[in-house]
Amino acid sequence: MGLRVVAPDMIGYGQTEAPRVPPESIAFYSFKRIADDTKELARQLGLPRIMLGGHDWGGLIVYRIALWYPELVSHIFSVCTPYIAPSKNFASLEDLVKSGRLPNFGYQLQFSSGQLENAVQSREQIKQLLNGLYGGRASSGEPAFDVEHGVHLDRLSQLNHTPLVSKQMLDIYANQYAKNGIHGT
Repeated sequence: MGLRVVAPDMIGYGQTEAPRVPPESIAFYSFKRIADDTKELARQLGLPRIMLGGHDWGGLIVYRIALWYPELVSHIFSVCTPYIAPSKNFASLEDLVKSGRLPNFGYQLQFSSGQLENAVQSREQIKQLLNGLYGGRASSGEPAFDVEHGVHLDRLSQLNHTPLVSKQMLDIYANQYAKNGIHGT
């Protein structure tokens, strides 16, 4: 097929910078900024047209990149993310969760509250968090994470190892996250 695959880290992950908000602007993490960065990456790679794929939040991003730069994007695919048209009416995440329209996004309120970054600071705590996010459970069978609440911080140190990710991979992930720490935006 002659396709070339490029899988860049999103800002805040891997080897990228991870500006803290505040003092930095939330605009570093905006869909528009990510679209601009993607366009620049394509330019630097000499690619006049690209196909984009994304999963979850990445799915929302590929839709926005295609809207901002239709001349750049020839095709998109999104896994587990329906298209949501841009809206002129702002609805805060808190309002969407509390109204019951998006109760499964309650965890995002916790993620952006500062609670996790205050509680999870060391590499070992980051590893425990990731273990919980990947399905590690306490001996009683209780999960460390649910979508309506978020992370049950009191359970993290008591979790059995998740069956979804090897201990070696969990170490690699923990090392990557430990470079910038956990911080909400």
